[in-house]
Amino acid sequence: MPNLALLNFEHWTTKLDQNALMASAAELHGLIAGMLSAGIPADAGQILPVLYDFLNDGQAVNQELKGFIDELIAETARQLADEDYGFHLMLPADDEGMTERLDALVEWSQAFLVGFAIQQTDLSLVSADVRDAVEQLTEVTRIDIHTADDTSDAENEEAYFLVLEHVRLLALTCFNEVGQKFTITEVASQTLH
Repeated sequence: MPNLALLNFEHWTTKLDQNALMASAAELHGLIAGMLSAGIPADAGQILPVLYDFLNDGQAVNQELKGFIDELIAETARQLADEDYGFHLMLPADDEGMTERLDALVEWSQAFLVGFAIQQTDLSLVSADVRDAVEQLTEVTRIDIHTADDTSDAENEEAYFLVLEHVRLLALTCFNEVGQKFTITEVASQTLH
């Protein structure tokens, strides 16, 4: 069962604001998920320096926030590896406005792609499914959230949830095709020495 309390968007927004970090909760989670999906192990020692570069101009964060981020890395890795596809994106609650939710989904997708590209710089080495997933996630980052349309709120809600589910499955495709293979190979090679 996923620890959804650990993925509470408002909780993380408050934590990041209190620590004067410029990234959103969606960006933090997307970056972590992208790095894990690219094969970077769920090791805070490897992930935190990258997060510090993106979140805090290379400066470490305080011990309390570091501890929360360690937990978030572990929970994100656990959810990505969940055989029941229990992976959830850290986004605003469903009762928030559509603009805020879409904006966060776009930010999450952008950060995921940045995190993925840190480790996977040559997409010719990954499967066609992963290249397609990266291309589709790139399309999500181009969603214009400020364009007025004539669709109803119900249609917008339905479209949002379809895109959200699609992004979730694209992230899982990247993790299952790349993240698990690289992480398992790395763990196996470390135990052979």
